[in-house]
This record gives sequence, C-alpha cells and structure tokens, in this order.
Amino acid sequence: MEQSASLAGIVGLVCLIFGLVDYLIATGFGFFSALNVVFGVGCLIIWISANRQALGSMLGSRRARYGANAVVYALTFAGILVAINYIAAQHEYRVDTTSERVYSLSSQSLKVVRDLKEPLKFYGFFEGGVNQRARSLYQMYAYASPKISYEMVDPDRHPELAERFKVSVMNTTRVQYGGDAGRGTNVTDLSESALTNAIIKATKSGNKVACFLDGHGEADVSDEQHNGGFAFARQALEGDGYSTKKVLLASEPTVPKDCNVMIIAGPQKPVLPQELDEISAYLKGGGNVIALLRPPRPDMAFDESALVKFAADWGIKAGNDIVVDQVVRLFAGPALGLSPIVEDYNRSQPVTESFTQRTVFPMTRSVGPDDHANAALHATWLARTSKSSWAETDLDGIFKRQEASLGPDDRKGPVPVCSAVEANVEQLGGAKGGKARIVMCGSTDFVDNQHINDFYNRDLFMNSVDWLMGEANEISIRPRTMRASRFRLTVSQFSIVFALSVLLLPELLLITGIVVWWQRRI
Repeated sequence: MEQSASLAGIVGLVCLIFGLVDYLIATGFGFFSALNVVFGVGCLIIWISANRQALGSMLGSRRARYGANAVVYALTFAGILVAINYIAAQHEYRVDTTSERVYSLSSQSLKVVRDLKEPLKFYGFFEGGVNQRARSLYQMYAYASPKISYEMVDPDRHPELAERFKVSVMNTTRVQYGGDAGRGTNVTDLSESALTNAIIKATKSGNKVACFLDGHGEADVSDEQHNGGFAFARQALEGDGYSTKKVLLASEPTVPKDCNVMIIAGPQKPVLPQELDEISAYLKGGGNVIALLRPPRPDMAFDESALVKFAADWGIKAGNDIVVDQVVRLFAGPALGLSPIVEDYNRSQPVTESFTQRTVFPMTRSVGPDDHANAALHATWLARTSKSSWAETDLDGIFKRQEASLGPDDRKGPVPVCSAVEANVEQLGGAKGGKARIVMCGSTDFVDNQHINDFYNRDLFMNSVDWLMGEANEISIRPRTMRASRFRLTVSQFSIVFALSVLLLPELLLITGIVVWWQRRI
C-alpha cells in the first residue's frame, strides 16, 4: 500500500507540473490543464494520507536537505531563464532564414524608414480591427525603425478616426507622419511597395493643391447628398494629402500659381475661350490637368465642344459617341449596356502598368490618342473596353428609341475610354525643359459619389492624379515569395497542437517510464 501511494505521489507531481506549464503556455487547451491539476492533486492527497507519519521525520533528514538544495538550484535556474526571456522580449532581434527574405523589408524600404525625421504611425482600418497580414507587415516596418508604430482600428467602433483621416472604404491604411497634426496619406493596397510609396508621399514637404474648375455646371465637390456630386472624390484627394478648392477662371487672369493639378469635372456648359487659353498657358508652364467628359446628347444638353477641341489641340481625340457593351451588363440600362466594365489597361504607361483590377465607366464616350498630333505630344491610351463593345454614333437611337446596334459608322471595340498625354512644352513655345501632363476620360460618372467606390474606380482616379504630380511608381519592389507553402493556425488551434505534441505525449511517456521503473524497483 505504501509503495503504491509513493508511485501515486510521483505521478501526481508530474501531472501538476504539466498542468501548470499548459496553463501558462497553451491557454487554448484548458481542458488538458484542468484534467492534469485535478488528477495530480488527487494523487498527492493519496500519497500524503498514506505517509503522514513518515513525512514529518523525512523533512528533518539529510536527504530532505539535499532535496531542498536541489529545489533551490532548480528555482534559481528557472529564474535565470525567465530573466533572459524578459530581456529578450524587451530587445527584439529577428533573423530571417527564408532564401527570398520574405520576412524582411527590401533595402529600398529600409533606406526610406531609416531616414525618417519624425514619428510615423500606421492606422489599419479593418473589419473588427483584425488583419494578421497587415499586422505582420506593420511589424516589419516597426522593427526597422523605432520611429514607426501601428494601431489596428475597427472603423465601426472608432468612426471618429475614420472621419478624421477621411477613410471611406474598409481595408485602408492611414500613413500619418509627424503626429496627429502632421501630414498623411491613405492607401488601400496592402503591400510593401504601396506602404513605402505612401511613406514617401507623407514625408514630402510642401502642400499639394488640387483645383476644381467651377462655373460651368461641373460636378460639385461639396455635394455629399446626390449621386452626381464629387464630395467622395474630394475626400479621396484630401485623404491623400491634397488641399482642394474651386477656381472660377472666368474671374481670374491666370490659373492660380498654387494649383498643382487642375481638375475639370464634366462641365455642362461651354468653357470660355479665355479660360481655355489660361489652361493652355498653365500647361505650357509645366502644369497638370485631368479632364472628365460627359456623354454627348442629341439635344445638346451638355455642350463640351470647346473642351473637345481643346483636347484635340493637346493630342487627344474625344469621339461624338457613346460606348456600348451589350455582353457585359451592369447597373442602369442593362439592355443597352451603357456601363461597360474595363479590364484592359496599357502596361507601358506608369498610371496603369501594374493596374489589374476592374473599373466601370458609366455613360462614357471614346477618348483616345490622336495619331496625327504634334510630335511634342506623346499621347497613349490608359483603359479600353472589351472586344465585344463598340462606340455608338447613333445618339437618337440610344436616347430616344433606347436601342443600339453596331453599324458601319460605329467603331468596333476595344474602345479607349481614358488616355494620357505627356507634352514637351519647350517645343510648344512654353517653359524651357518643362513638361505638361494631361489625363482625359470619357466619363464623369465613373468617379462621382455613386460610382467612385465601384470596383477600383477610386484607385484609377488616384493613380492618374499621382502620375500628374510625378508621384506614381516612385519605388518599385519586386514581390518576394517562399519556396515552401505555409498554412496559418489560430491561437486556439496552435495551443491544441502544442499541448498534444509538446506536453501530452511527453507526459504520457514520462508517466509510463516512471511506472515501469517503479515496478522493476519493487
């Protein structure tokens, strides 16, 4: 009986040790911990009950003193291990053993973050404030520089942060430089290249101003209530670090000098010749313009003839037509297909060289490069509709009879709906060594309040503005991949795997060994 009680005491001690380790490390497998504690306490009670008299004399023996010394040494060793782990936790050091350096920033990104003069913080806006991929990426930046920190934000719980940083879509990272009162920019692409480019933008000194032409029935940048307003487009610009303002050129002698980019958002009435001359002079001085056209109508409800002629002078040909795609249908007018989806982009143009996402262009006219333009004007298309589309010239058929069919006067797809021009203005009699840039699209609706968040319309618009400002593709980082595949475990799953492989199996083997040793000892 006494020998069985001694065996129970040893087994109980082992169970208590493993239960304590599981409680401290593998918290997701609590049942294992509780079972060990209950069984271990029961075994120890059996041993104490059977050895009450011997226990008192044993505590005063030489063997007990040696045992106490061993316990002290063991506790001292454990304390040293705890201290070492605590110091290591306070002074993190990472070693990336992957051949492609997957868990390290590129040398380009390291140079950018190490040159930071002020604190920089990532605010990650994700559903529930949780995104492990984003957290891992932010941690790499934070490890590279003590000036970088991050915070995961649930926009539903903290709408005030989303409002302050002009975050209108989920899965957005706010890169804030210089504290809450500093500069910042928003980015929706969760990649090292995108975040490093955003850091470069946020750390650039100087104010960027986007001017909206006003006075001709353009989309209103302050209108948040109506589908045709441009308030969301303005918020996207402001979230990227731009200041925005309306400009009434009819009362100005020149385009204001602080305008880094002039945005012409679908004028419904003719732009005056004087204003177009001012815009031309602005371009010849090295300015940047993004122009969004409205579809032509048989009743001339929108008169953009002057703007169309202006575009031709700068190497872009805007058609008197409406693009129809009856195979791909979306939103309004499904029978006519007046909202073509675009998946074809010019890979040789910086705006779209890495753009692979879908966009939609509601009620768009064709806008393509003019093959007979001045040699000083380098015009390229940016986005085209599918091969099944065409540019319909029968406007009466569309607006009066609600029908469209490919005719001999129509242009067969793919049809360009957005184009860009880079001009050598010195050859045009402008500033010496200067360059002007223009982006023109055939639809104003594709970035209005109703459609800017459809697919990736917002990203194409912001890419265009960034290119006009000379900020597109400032840094290009080659994606790095691991040769071996990976799988992810939740905390609970990892705890179970840890408990089964690291705790349960060794415990069973140890208990089995103790029982066998004990039986042979007897």
